[in-house]
Amino acid sequence: MIWLLLCAQTVQSMKTGEVLMTNIPQVESVPVSVMPAAERCTDYDHLINHYCRIYEVDPELVKIVIDKESQYNPNAVSRSGAIGLMQLMPKTAEALGVKDAYNPGQNIEGGVKFLHHLFEMFSSDLELVLAAYHAGPGLVKRLGRVPDIPETIAYVDYIRSRYGPAGIKAVVVTVTEEGTPLFTNRAK
Repeated sequence: MIWLLLCAQTVQSMKTGEVLMTNIPQVESVPVSVMPAAERCTDYDHLINHYCRIYEVDPELVKIVIDKESQYNPNAVSRSGAIGLMQLMPKTAEALGVKDAYNPGQNIEGGVKFLHHLFEMFSSDLELVLAAYHAGPGLVKRLGRVPDIPETIAYVDYIRSRYGPAGIKAVVVTVTEEGTPLFTNRAK
């Protein structure tokens, strides 16, 4: 345990009482909702459920993605130009047949359809699907892994921590190319 403490560059006590030990500084602080996104009832549930049935995507995942991407704001526009509830880039929206990315129905259909394509492209590997949704499928396909982009890593970790079965995740100890020990829940 002492060796673990000596190798960790950052030790943070979370409000939940958990202790995070890492050699990667915290990228962003994200406010946590009172109720998990997947459990919130929204005006868009009928659209989410409808398109998730058509494209065979879990509505729980879509709700978490929408919450993270736009906090359910259909008029949201990111710094990079992504639009609407599921933050579709204009070229991606066009390729998916979305004529009006601000239209909640079209945006949700396009986002769910895009997730469906990513699940097929990355053989249902959730980490790669989420990384591709955030950073683009071309980059993730070229690398064959989650890119070393702090925002993308944080995005993947955020969604994964809120989606699927809760519980203790395995801790993997690896050594970076620079020789620094890295404690993570992502085996690579």
